[in-house]
Amino acid sequence: MLHGVTVLRGWSEVGEAINDLDGRPYRLHRNPLKNWDLRLIRELAEDVERGGLAVDLGASVLGAVRLLHEMGFRAVRGYDLNVTRFDRLIQLRDWLGLMARKRRPTGPPYRLFTRDLLHTRLPSGSVSVVTCLSVIEHGVDVRRFFPEMARLLRPEGRLYVSTDYREPKLDTRGRTMFGLPWTIFCASEIEAMIELAAECGLVLGSRSPGDLECAEHPVRDGPLSYTFAALRFTKRGS
Repeated sequence: MLHGVTVLRGWSEVGEAINDLDGRPYRLHRNPLKNWDLRLIRELAEDVERGGLAVDLGASVLGAVRLLHEMGFRAVRGYDLNVTRFDRLIQLRDWLGLMARKRRPTGPPYRLFTRDLLHTRLPSGSVSVVTCLSVIEHGVDVRRFFPEMARLLRPEGRLYVSTDYREPKLDTRGRTMFGLPWTIFCASEIEAMIELAAECGLVLGSRSPGDLECAEHPVRDGPLSYTFAALRFTKRGS
């Protein structure tokens, strides 16, 4: 596993991620920027045993869900407040494709659930990998999020979290995205998350100097420019 904090530093990294995924091959995310996330998830989960449960929280668009299935995880679940009809159509298409390849009836390649990410109803210690791409900035209480992730994960399970990021702090008060609150976190807020996760038994990979520095901000929303920060944790063994 690479070091535990990574910041998207420019479009060249997005291009590298697209080449990496396309060359394996894995299907690309509909949002080109999020292929940066998918590459990091691939690296995080590459050595995880494929028989365990893999879960994506905030699964709309299905980028991480489909990647985890393509990586060979035999039990994949996605959770979102709104699983759209389009998501269901993609799931059906993937299911039909799976049956065509296997030449026999089979279960769906992944399952989708309309539930709050803090109320999945999954048993404690039942999950091998959790991914959460650009979700926690939309009104998620991180003081509840990290304890819940620690509850879900088995010992040595992996957690991938990415979020909108800018240093120095960018004020988004009064702005929303997808009808939800929107926070662009700064370095001190990311550090506070890392400390909170550690208290819950979620260990960050090794740090490198300046890992939260970034001169470029390749993501734009109107007049605002920012980037993404990704955190990769392992749950401490029992």
